[in-house]
Amino acid sequence: MAITARIFGVAARASAGLLAGGRIAAHPSPSAATAHQLAAASRSWSLTTLRPMSTGKLDLIKQLREESSAPVTEVKAALEESDWDIEKAHVVLRKRGIAQAEKKASKRTAAEGLVSAAASEDGTVAALVEVNCETDFVSRNDAFQQLVGQAARALLNSAEGGGAASSPVSGSEILELPAEGGSTIGEALTNVGLGIREKLQVRRGMVMAAERGVVSTYLHMSQAPGVGSIGAVVALEASSKGDVEGDRTSKVAEIGRKVAMHVAASDPRFLCEASVPEEVVEAEKEVLRNQPGVSEKPANIVEKMITGRLNKFFKQVTLLNQPFVMDDSVSVEDFVKREGKALGIQGLAVTQFGRFKVGDGIERAAEE
Repeated sequence: MAITARIFGVAARASAGLLAGGRIAAHPSPSAATAHQLAAASRSWSLTTLRPMSTGKLDLIKQLREESSAPVTEVKAALEESDWDIEKAHVVLRKRGIAQAEKKASKRTAAEGLVSAAASEDGTVAALVEVNCETDFVSRNDAFQQLVGQAARALLNSAEGGGAASSPVSGSEILELPAEGGSTIGEALTNVGLGIREKLQVRRGMVMAAERGVVSTYLHMSQAPGVGSIGAVVALEASSKGDVEGDRTSKVAEIGRKVAMHVAASDPRFLCEASVPEEVVEAEKEVLRNQPGVSEKPANIVEKMITGRLNKFFKQVTLLNQPFVMDDSVSVEDFVKREGKALGIQGLAVTQFGRFKVGDGIERAAEE
């Protein structure tokens, strides 16, 4: 109590000096009445200058913070600029978010991220989408994961509504698709970016459809349901549309899922020999012809060497000729035929496949 009293006495004298002449001066100890007046004035000053924000405004800040995930300082500034109209504040935040995203896009590389796959209930259509961010940390963010999944579902819905056809889809096209909640995928991406504070981009997508079978999907290194680091889609089709119906549908879908796992692991470049571009084949032939000593051999021997090399090349780069990862005694093509026959389906075959690996082909800037 003695210490407290002495401190109060010093504070009271200092306050009195400042009030009197703008500087601290020596004064005799104030009377009890004077001390009481100073304490009351101090309390009044504190309540006036440090008065808390109204509950209504705090509620608006909290609501906008939860809805936008933007930092509190930016949320408060947007509300103040909008005269505390939350709808107008959303617009302010979006505009700022777009400007910030454009600034980041010109300087940063987004090579991390996630892939998501979505399939129709009947299994005849599937969509694959890649969305990028700057760091692996953000790829584990719930809001980012939900955004990637939403983009894949939006692409699937668009494909089903417009008559599904297998095709690649650009990131800019996906941004224009309707999102959940009445906005677009582009607006959803901007809103998530406000909270994440990184460059985000929808890089690419694809739609795959099977008229006489099913489309199966697989996500490798899945960090959450529906997203992963590698995504694969495979279409299995029979000779006749009626061959893949009823109980057979789910069984064929499981065969397709195993092939999709193979695609994710083995990264084939082409479906079959016929789908390999002629310029790629010629390049392989040229590599062999230019090897030391080959030009000295008879032409018929060189042709046999080229044929052998091409057969080996096709086994490496074409899906149907690759040894199946779950049973390397058979090729992928033979595995599918064997499983199809076991179900009583003649001519079951892989007709299409696709594979996305996060960041594949993206070059990072040297400073990153």
